[in-house]
Amino acid sequence: MNNTKIDIVLATPPYSLSDNFGILDFAGQYGPPINLLYLASCLENSNYSAKIADLSYDTSGLEKCARRIVSLNPEFVGVAVHFTFLANKSLELISLIKKLNPEIKIIAGGVHFTALPEETMRECPEIDVGILGEAEETLVEVLRGLRDGGKLDGIDGIIFRNRNELHKTEKRNLIEDINKLPFPSFEKIDLSSYSLALYKEKRDAHLSIITSRGCPFACCFCDRTILGRKVRFHSVEYLSEMLDLMVKQLSVNCFDLEDENICITKDRFRDICKLLKEKHNRYDITWGCSMRADSVEADTGKILYDAGCRNVVFGIESGSQKMLDIYNKKLNIKNLPEKCKIIMDAGISLTGSFIIGGPEEDENSISATIDLIKKVDFNFMYLWYFAPYPGSAIYKDIKNSGNLLGDYSNRTGHHIAFIPNTLTRQQLEDAYKRIYRAFYSKPSVMFRTIRSSGFSGIPGIFKKGIKYLQRFILN
Repeated sequence: MNNTKIDIVLATPPYSLSDNFGILDFAGQYGPPINLLYLASCLENSNYSAKIADLSYDTSGLEKCARRIVSLNPEFVGVAVHFTFLANKSLELISLIKKLNPEIKIIAGGVHFTALPEETMRECPEIDVGILGEAEETLVEVLRGLRDGGKLDGIDGIIFRNRNELHKTEKRNLIEDINKLPFPSFEKIDLSSYSLALYKEKRDAHLSIITSRGCPFACCFCDRTILGRKVRFHSVEYLSEMLDLMVKQLSVNCFDLEDENICITKDRFRDICKLLKEKHNRYDITWGCSMRADSVEADTGKILYDAGCRNVVFGIESGSQKMLDIYNKKLNIKNLPEKCKIIMDAGISLTGSFIIGGPEEDENSISATIDLIKKVDFNFMYLWYFAPYPGSAIYKDIKNSGNLLGDYSNRTGHHIAFIPNTLTRQQLEDAYKRIYRAFYSKPSVMFRTIRSSGFSGIPGIFKKGIKYLQRFILN
């Protein structure tokens, strides 16, 4: 065992790409745990030593992962019960750590935990304290409280055990000024561990950053339990300094803006792009982002491209207006072809994101989606099975709309977790493959994919193409 004492290890559980992406594992990727990186920097700013144990791509098994964490000799372990599909593995990891060393205090948090705190605490009695909502400030207070004789009652936004009873404190307010947060501790992870997905810009060193928190829209399939609908922005000055650090100290030359929508307001969008244009011209960095198609204006494509943006994702969800209304997407698809053309004409790779199998999905709405993707041009598309997340608005009445399948491990978006009353499982599986075939059999898509990859990328395309052929055409 390591004799050097670590205050806290922040951990995520292991999973395979097939666990997450199903039959699309060949096009999946691992992403850096930006939530843990923010926590680590806040802890160290308060003089706690913190280590990141991102086990997501670890293939050695849960027990060996738990032993590795315990061998670091931490006083506390914080485990992310963040993604619903990983909740069971997170809880199993916690149980193994506690079994190996009962003296370690276990702290849990994340989106899934925040949505179901009592259920999760009851299911996993090894959790000592749970954090609800944003954890950067709360976690520091929890560590102080645990060291101060376990005084936790005065800390907002937590749940803990008190004489075998669960005690939940007052709801904690969102962090108003996110510019006071230190930069994420990017140096604590190995950037080479995070492979790029098929549709991403192929550069040497890649990271994810966020420029804002929150989303003003109310799509009913989205979990808003942590970040809420109130949008809080990082200042341009904050982002400028962070980007300089990424480039100069970490040699990053490609990144994703993980904001839920980069174009929430026009002024903010233009300010961010002005900053990124300056960094692109200085460092030759490129980036990608997600945005709503209806936020695109005539000059949006040029603004993005000049700022170094090389890929954009549109969350379109469906070609059926009926389904968009059910999802409360607030999107009119009539203008979609024009919006896509603006982005692609600027030289930016465009990906369309869709959902299949939500409440009331039927053969007519599936046909509408197929018609749309045949008509509208993208470079790539990906399709998600509708996944009912516990913190989403639609989850409350989901059992009246269809059948939930399996446990939480199904809720990835790439495994069937829900079958609406209007479809059979076979119809849903067939439709999933039909939609992919309808898009990736388009000659324009095949030609652009090969051209963008160049001669050096042809072997990789061929290898992925064989898997696609086996799983979507022959099977």
